[in-house]
Amino acid sequence: MHFSFALQCATLGLWATTSASTVPQPPSYMTRAHKAVTKLQTFYNTPTSGWWSEGWWNTAQCLTLLADLRSVDDSDFIKSITDGPNGVFTHTLQGQHMDNGYLAYDGYFDDELWWVIALIQVYDVTGQKKFLEVARLSFERVVRDDQPTQCGGLWNAYDGQPDRVDSTIATSLFVKAGALLAARIPSMKDHFLSPALTQLAWIEQHLLINGIIAGDELSPYPSCSNDMAYLTYIEGTMIGAYVALWQVTGEADYMSKAESIASQTLSENFDTLVVNGIITEFCDHDNSCNADIAQFKGILARGLRILHAANPNALNGSIPAFLQKNADSIWGKSKGKNGLLGMNWSGPFVLVSNAGSAEENRKVRISSHSSATMALVAAAIV
Repeated sequence: MHFSFALQCATLGLWATTSASTVPQPPSYMTRAHKAVTKLQTFYNTPTSGWWSEGWWNTAQCLTLLADLRSVDDSDFIKSITDGPNGVFTHTLQGQHMDNGYLAYDGYFDDELWWVIALIQVYDVTGQKKFLEVARLSFERVVRDDQPTQCGGLWNAYDGQPDRVDSTIATSLFVKAGALLAARIPSMKDHFLSPALTQLAWIEQHLLINGIIAGDELSPYPSCSNDMAYLTYIEGTMIGAYVALWQVTGEADYMSKAESIASQTLSENFDTLVVNGIITEFCDHDNSCNADIAQFKGILARGLRILHAANPNALNGSIPAFLQKNADSIWGKSKGKNGLLGMNWSGPFVLVSNAGSAEENRKVRISSHSSATMALVAAAIV
């Protein structure tokens, strides 16, 4: 068969010219984020005990992702959701507390600290000090109410709550919240930073192992043993905590530790964190994550985006590509026909999880969608 290279090149050139104008281009990362937020808002104020979800900490993630998006997006679309007296920023502030003493909303310290961080982000976006003041009061309540634990660190809950443990996530959130408040209220810098650094010392002594946070909790039986669990939201939270500490102190060691955790997390040496370049939770493979765990992955995406914003050269500048790869996978492999985003970011999309009852499945769907939306927002604004 006679093969003409020139003719082949000409044919390919013609095809490329015509196809570029006819093949639809994928939506931009910002467009995807807007579409995901539109779907998220169909859950807004639907459950009776929360704004998006019955889980107060899950709702704090929804508020945070909207504040993250609003921080760089001045479109009429996002302003119609977040701004003004009827926007979600004001609405959630009015309804987030169960009493006037800033008691934890459901008896859990980690839930309250998630709200502290969410409200600080809203303050950063709006400049309205009422959000910072409520964040401060909520943090002070945790300081006042938490009790000494047998193994160190913070309890995750008030006395009498089920599953009360020495909690890695509660302690990590406390460090991050304290650093964020110290940076925003300079007159009280030491007041917030000192207890945060005390808890950081515990984390670094017991949980920072080989450059990554290992362990969800310490069990007093036997003798404060570490369960050595690797969870995406813990890594994401501590990346953000170290960045916040670096920002308020200027100490380079904190940035180095944030980068170390990020590098180890993305190394794929831990098959419960990242698999084939996609953020993964241990229960994704069989869609068995409950409504709490289904929320986790988006928090890692947010932590990575925070690290890149503070240091664009972190991980040799690879974070944007990583986040966009995850956004592409979510959009292409884990999106239902009605726009709902799924639990497993590698796909396939599954509407009904193996988490339990129909009611639990409904909660899982909200958590899964909001977590994936966090990743789409991170990819859009990185």
